[in-house]
Amino acid sequence: MNILIVDDHPLTCQGLAALLAATQSGAQVQSAYSAEQARLALQKLPAPDWIFLDINLPDDPQHLLFKSLCESTRIDHTVLISADPEHRLIRTALAAGVRGFIPKTADPELVLNGFAHILAGEFYVPPALAAQLHDTASAEAATRNLSPRLQQVQELLLRGTANKVMARQLGLSDHTVKEYVSSVLTFYGVANRLELVLKLSRDPAH
Repeated sequence: MNILIVDDHPLTCQGLAALLAATQSGAQVQSAYSAEQARLALQKLPAPDWIFLDINLPDDPQHLLFKSLCESTRIDHTVLISADPEHRLIRTALAAGVRGFIPKTADPELVLNGFAHILAGEFYVPPALAAQLHDTASAEAATRNLSPRLQQVQELLLRGTANKVMARQLGLSDHTVKEYVSSVLTFYGVANRLELVLKLSRDPAH
């Protein structure tokens, strides 16, 4: 696994690189301390399997590096890191396809747990932050027209639970879970689980 860490703070890069190299089998980790260095690194082979990106880079005030990632498949393998969990920025990044957000202040256990969720195919933000990104009271109000089973599915969707995990937890077949997920998404008029999270976080009517 090749990992690229993009952050203008060397200590952050070095600490995260050491943690990932020590815990991810066969991981090769490199760091870029600016958007310019990151662009050069992305031109080299082998291409990184995962990118840990601080979107607020001093040499990239317009977030052009982030925008270029959004225009490629690399955004699907990008994890946002930041010392300032600005909610609008995080929602925008998640909507663009970033796989998750991990605060720079997170302890190693949270970093590894978050990355494990991402490697398992889930979107990830820390639970405390996820609670802030969507208004719980509004989400509960929106469930009043859903059946109890669909309310369970919605809650698991908001937690980023994969369909197969959901099937095990609810004692349902994969096919049934897929149908229930489709029903919840249709209820809110969204195309995927990420849009569901964003809708419930931004629409006070829901």
